[in-house]
Amino acid sequence: MGRTKKAKRQKLSNQESNDGEDSIITNVEEDFIALDADDKRSRQEKRREIRIGNKRKRKEESSDSEPTLSEESLIVYPWMERMNSIQLPATMSASAFFQNEVSCFVQYMEPSKAEIRMREYLIHKVRQVIKSYAPQAQIEVFGSFKTGLYLPNSDIDIVVNAPVGVRLQLRKIASALERYDVCDFATVIERASVPVIKFEDSLTQLKVDIILDSKTGLASAEIIKTMMRHQPGLRELTLIIKHFLAIRKLNEVFTGGLGGYAIVCLVMSFLQMHPKVASGEIDPEKHLGALLVEFLHLYGINFELGRVGICVKNGGSYFDVDRFVSRNGRPVFSIRDPQDYDNDIGCKSYSASTVCRSFRRAYLTLTSKSSALAEELEYRSRKGRDVRNYLKKTSLLKSILHVPLDIINQRDLIEDVYEERRWHDEPVSETFAWTAEEKERRI
Repeated sequence: MGRTKKAKRQKLSNQESNDGEDSIITNVEEDFIALDADDKRSRQEKRREIRIGNKRKRKEESSDSEPTLSEESLIVYPWMERMNSIQLPATMSASAFFQNEVSCFVQYMEPSKAEIRMREYLIHKVRQVIKSYAPQAQIEVFGSFKTGLYLPNSDIDIVVNAPVGVRLQLRKIASALERYDVCDFATVIERASVPVIKFEDSLTQLKVDIILDSKTGLASAEIIKTMMRHQPGLRELTLIIKHFLAIRKLNEVFTGGLGGYAIVCLVMSFLQMHPKVASGEIDPEKHLGALLVEFLHLYGINFELGRVGICVKNGGSYFDVDRFVSRNGRPVFSIRDPQDYDNDIGCKSYSASTVCRSFRRAYLTLTSKSSALAEELEYRSRKGRDVRNYLKKTSLLKSILHVPLDIINQRDLIEDVYEERRWHDEPVSETFAWTAEEKERRI
């Protein structure tokens, strides 16, 4: 596919961005990414203010006492607990520290055994109930649970496909779910573009969406799984960006945000078009911190929203859109569906400009905080101070991310349900493939 002027300009913009930011990847002593020329003045002013603040703080310090990590920080930023268990070197750069912190965040967001098993059990319950109503129906999971890209509070997406000649009714399925106590109440939304049943599991409070007779979700899940097998770092960066958008209420298409499929394609395109990732010069999984910042820079500052489109097939490319792409006058992403070029999976996300502004703010915040941390570490190094205790009380990522309490509470609930075998009295639990250890677990 030939590249036109705007697509070429977008690629050149990416290369210039990466050329200016190589040091954060190739040289761990470089602790922030330089901003564009338009941002230099604000950056210099911020750094000057930070230096003044640091000097004032040092004068007030009468000893090497370190700040304490409040209990609130551990609740809202729980990945910082993992930082306490890492053996840090006596001297460390801000970029290396950020890489460690991002890795700790990803590890925290990974599902536990209890979370995996209770989701599997919930799917089993739904399958058994639907089979009791429609024995010939095919019940399949799609979406984030199918791909493994789910957040702790992500919905479980299920599709029920009926054999030829059989007509399923959402309301009858909903009634069956209520009758078997899978949920207290199931909402049926029949007038949506895709009719759906929505309910919350009585046991774990996990949310489930059920649709009828669709193959597209299953196909897109397989495409995503294939992309993850071939592109290191895709899964980790996608989890971070999904959570970043979720806590800003920008992760639902029906409210103008980006859906999971579109987010995967944005991250995939970024990695495909990154010169050092594409050439194999760097391992993305070992540079998640730097790549996160560069992702925010690309889509928050450099990307020509509404004018340049994204394609992830055949190694990835940009393309000129035929005309300025907008929805209700607002620019949107143009992202070709890898399984259907005629389907634009970004065009309905009318809050794309808000998404990009969020990326820009996060980029500016991270680079400013990183610069301040670099100066602080340099100061402590000159004074011969051990930075390990200081860094264990420090976070760059918390300036743009947090974990809402409802997520923490739900994760705790699921752990309790699993450990205490609260599923034990449910008749359907007898047909689930529990391990011997799970069956014998004491209450």
